[in-house]
Amino acid sequence: MSGTRIRCGYADGRHGQVHYRELGTGMPLVLMHWAPSSGRQVEHFMPLFAARGFRVLAVDIPGYGRSHKDTAGWSCAQMAAELAAALDDLGGVTQGFVVGGHLSAAVAAELAIAQPDRWPRIVLDGSPTLTPAQMAQLMSAFAGLSPAWSADGAHRTFVWDMTERFLHEWNPEYRASAENFEPQYAFMADYLQMGFAPIRAFLEPAAKGGLATYDAHARWPLVPARALALTAEREPLRPAHDRAVALLRDVRAPEVPGLHPFVVPARAAEYVAVVSGFLSGASP
Repeated sequence: MSGTRIRCGYADGRHGQVHYRELGTGMPLVLMHWAPSSGRQVEHFMPLFAARGFRVLAVDIPGYGRSHKDTAGWSCAQMAAELAAALDDLGGVTQGFVVGGHLSAAVAAELAIAQPDRWPRIVLDGSPTLTPAQMAQLMSAFAGLSPAWSADGAHRTFVWDMTERFLHEWNPEYRASAENFEPQYAFMADYLQMGFAPIRAFLEPAAKGGLATYDAHARWPLVPARALALTAEREPLRPAHDRAVALLRDVRAPEVPGLHPFVVPARAAEYVAVVSGFLSGASP
């Protein structure tokens, strides 16, 4: 694929279609977004990775973005299996690299566990190895939010409030303003693409599947690939980083200062340099 124009398309999984963005030629590099976003979140990285010789495939994780929503109660391993089937359908992805963060870090790990020869190096960008108490504290940021109909009209602002809170979780300096009005609306659109039932399930204690039932402490030691466990000084999953590093077999574990480059567009080139160096073998 030539030029700098990102193409979008769909690949067939076993349960429905998976939406993807594609740019570049070379070794396949699968980029996965943080939840509850979509592949749109990583579009600004794609030309930079493509310029370094990768065939970049930014997928919408099943259940998110424009990918199919037949995922109620799915485990991270099931999400990984669906992505693997979609990548089979795309063709040419017999071996490559995968980058995942937060929820999609678990999906990346499951891809590597299931198909070790296909994914020799992976990037776990924010590892979901929080203790139950740490996870409860993280989720407390969303206390009181519900998309359910409310007599006081709180449902009218739910999407805005929810989006503002998870953007603030990712970037503690985030504040809604006239300057970031447009990007917040883009994230609101990503969020709404999940659909009402998954949005509500995410906020309800009885939710099953995904990170609600994922045991990274048991799964991380099974990852056979060389892993880059990436974190940042002000990353919301930073408290889990040292634990993740201790669990992984073969790992490089840098910590970048300040805010996570993944959520600061001005630091995109820095992020791509760190990840590309690891994937190409230029970094030890």
